[in-house]
Amino acid sequence: MSKGSIYGKVAKGEPYRKAGARLTEDAEEVQYRTKLGDPVQQMREFKIYHQFDKAHLVMLTEQGFLKREDARKMLKALREMEQQGVETVRAQTEAGEHSGEAWLITELGEDIGGRIHAGRSSGDFMAVTSRIFIREFILKLMAASIALRKRLLAMAGEHIDTVMPASTWSQHAQPTSFAHYVMSWELSLENDFSRLKQLYERVNMSPAGAAIMTGSRYPIKRERTAELLGFDGVISNTRYAVLGFDGWLGVPAEAYTVPALLMMNVSGIASELYLWSTTEFSYVELADRYCGTSSIMPQKKNPYTLMWIRGAAARTYGHLASYLYEMHDVCMGYTRQLAPTLDDVLEATEIMTGVLDTLTIKKDRMLENATNLNWICATDIADIIVMEKGLPFRTAHQIVAILVRIGISRGLTQTGVTSALVDEAAVEYMGQPLGLGDELIRKALNPSECIKARTLTGGPAPERVEDDIARAKARCTDDEASLDAMGKRLSHAADSLEEAIDNILTA
Repeated sequence: MSKGSIYGKVAKGEPYRKAGARLTEDAEEVQYRTKLGDPVQQMREFKIYHQFDKAHLVMLTEQGFLKREDARKMLKALREMEQQGVETVRAQTEAGEHSGEAWLITELGEDIGGRIHAGRSSGDFMAVTSRIFIREFILKLMAASIALRKRLLAMAGEHIDTVMPASTWSQHAQPTSFAHYVMSWELSLENDFSRLKQLYERVNMSPAGAAIMTGSRYPIKRERTAELLGFDGVISNTRYAVLGFDGWLGVPAEAYTVPALLMMNVSGIASELYLWSTTEFSYVELADRYCGTSSIMPQKKNPYTLMWIRGAAARTYGHLASYLYEMHDVCMGYTRQLAPTLDDVLEATEIMTGVLDTLTIKKDRMLENATNLNWICATDIADIIVMEKGLPFRTAHQIVAILVRIGISRGLTQTGVTSALVDEAAVEYMGQPLGLGDELIRKALNPSECIKARTLTGGPAPERVEDDIARAKARCTDDEASLDAMGKRLSHAADSLEEAIDNILTA
């Protein structure tokens, strides 16, 4: 057949965007850069493009759309690309997601290489790439969150009897155990794992074959492509798959949001450790590897890593907000900050595991503050009054409030409280003493006894925390098994793809 002057040529950026076809001029540089995206991110996506190219070719061949000989040549060429380095070869084409087609046309000519794109579009190409990229990161984040949970569970088991003051409004509130405090962190991370798992289930559905909205008239089998790429199924509506606000834009939005919640919890731990590492608190000390010093003040040991985590959290929230605004105003949406955002969340989670693994807990300092500072057992005195004397809690609360005021005015701490002092407060409030006795008061003001008395479900009593740790370990084991099964399914899909290619090459 007669061939035009642009036949077989590969244009810079996109093989179909040739001056002389639909358009008469080469693309302006900013369009070229925008379409290709960030070079670093492109390098990360080349392997995904490669997998999709191979799976699509296998499906087209099995469906009888491609001649076996043409399919063999293209699949063999893609195998040869792997020998040369997928990232290197595809980067040299400067064709982004179309790098496979561009290279095949260069190597085999348009009569063969130009057939690979039948039945797909840039739309489903990028949707497939986005979902595979996100699912890979989800699995990494799930693994990192499990590692952090294991460290927290081990730490809790080591500190069931470690007494510390818990705070509200940055003021001492009630005594608790360090184990109970740590288990609240662990439960947050359990929820993060659950959210990541649910996100994975929504992400791991295939848009392949949806093309740009309505699919195509070719005899493609979307289920087969999905199977070869490790997806759990196909997205049932082709427009939803590539242009639906939820299907195309909502997936990246969730990929920002769910990791941002994980980052919020990791950053929350970092913020508490940052405060506790100050000289004024001195509850914990970070290993030197996570700290910096000063060029002028030789005594300084600054918790640099904790500050980095908090800064990374701020970037994460900023990228999420930016994407939501962009999604509202730009119909296709852009996700160029997603990769660095996920990088930050993953690194912060992994670093926090290391920080906790090497953290020094100053138990004596925690106990000293829980015992001597700021009337931390005041609530327990009120509770004892209620339980021993049958008074309404509000009455008991007001008596103890007066007790604290009197004690502070006389320079006393809670260790200086006597039955007589409680009676003085009771007389001021209701006109008569309580007569609790010094032994009852002493026990109510012992932080360890306060903790042991809280045997309610989820409370800090040692036996309750031990039960919570045991149950949390079992849930962590189940989550780890679930994650392992996900990874094995993807490995099986990758093996099946290579086996299918081998069958075509050797048939």
